[in-house]
Formats: sequence, C-alpha cells, structure tokens
Amino acid sequence: MRHQAGGKMASQGSKLFACAPAVHFFSHTMPVLLGLLLFSILLTPGDSLECETCIATSSNCSGMLMNCSANEDTCAVSLTESKVDQISVQNIVKGCSSTKACGQGPYSINLGKMFTSRGVAVCCKGANCSSISVPLPPINNTVNGKKCPACYSILSPCSSSDVAECTGAEDQCLDLSIKSGTIKITMKGCTTKSYCDALSQNAKKTLKEAAFGMIDGKCTEANKAPPSSRFPLLALSWLLLVKILL
Repeated sequence: MRHQAGGKMASQGSKLFACAPAVHFFSHTMPVLLGLLLFSILLTPGDSLECETCIATSSNCSGMLMNCSANEDTCAVSLTESKVDQISVQNIVKGCSSTKACGQGPYSINLGKMFTSRGVAVCCKGANCSSISVPLPPINNTVNGKKCPACYSILSPCSSSDVAECTGAEDQCLDLSIKSGTIKITMKGCTTKSYCDALSQNAKKTLKEAAFGMIDGKCTEANKAPPSSRFPLLALSWLLLVKILL
C-alpha cells in the first residue's frame, strides 16, 4: 500500500497537538524528541523512489510505502536511544533519505544530567530495510574537557546556568528552539559534528510542510565564540510524535 504525505495529515496532527496540555506533551516526548529529530529532518515527500515509512518507540517497526522525491536516492533506518530522569527509550524511524544524509555517522546529544541521546541512521534499499540490523553506537561517558551551556525549558526562556561536560566525540554546543502552535521548547547542550551536519544540510530543503512546526537551530564549537548563522529546519517529527505518543 502506498502513502503520500498531504495537508489532511498535517491538519490532523495540528489538531492533536493543540489539544495536548503543554507539560503533558513535554514530559512524554522529551525522551524521544531529539532522537527522532535527527532522522525526521531528512524526510521529504515526493513521487519517485518508494520506501517503507514508520516510526515506533521500540527497536523495530513496519509501515506503508511512501513516495520519495526525485533527489532522494535511498531508504534509511534510524535507531536512537534517549534517556531522561533515568528513563531510557529506544525509537526507530524508517523513511526516504539521500545517501549523503543518512551517511552522517553516529551522533550523541548531551544536556548534562537532564537528557542524553545517541543514535545512527543507515542507508538501505528494498527488502533489506525490513531486515537490516542497526546497532546503536557504544556509550562513551569519557569526559573530553569541552563544556557547553545546558538547559531545556517549555514555554519560558531557557536559562543556561548549568553546564554540560561533553563526552566522547561531542565537540559542538547545540542550541535548539522548537515551535509548534503556542508551544515552544528550548534545548541546549553538547553534541557531535555529525548531528550539526545533519541540521545544516536540512537548511537547503524547502519548507512545504511548515504546518508541522519549525525548528531554529545552531551549533558552535565547544568552548569557542558562538556562530553567526542559524539553520531554519522543518520539524516533521511533530506529526509523527503526536500520532504515537498522545
């Protein structure tokens, strides 16, 4: 069965989101939001290659075929594990991508004691996408000497009084502002260059699905001056999250 994203789905997702109390939404989606974000910003509706498309808070999922855009040359599978308040959640996303996008390599995000996430997106085609095994990158808690402002908040401004000590390959400071309707979430912490590259690449995409929400993100090298550029990003993850978690 084939499926093509459209305005009806966006409308339904917006209605579901609007009905959710802000704090309830935040507490239930924080463990998976950033994990889903890495892959969801790579998804683009179109009419060429077909890929299985699904999302689930587990290590596997199955779904309908989605028509990809002409410049999407591969299917991809993303597996992430996110942890908040000592609660770990794995989530998987399958969909359309480009070889360059899903080949960014493993990533991690670290907001200090508040939130951590690790994951990877791998390219695949055909039946291989249904059976492919996606290994999570190993946990690396070795402090590397770099530090970033760390916080997250909903509705109110994010205070960066806390500091996250970056670990492993994390050498970038991440600053994300996520908006959908009246909801605004701000997140700051350490991340890897692979995650920042995914954000930067997505800035080239058109914002045809802006009804899903917008993400304004920036990365800067840890312990150095902040950058002058920001990346406007499409947050398709909002629709996927409200359909599953609310």
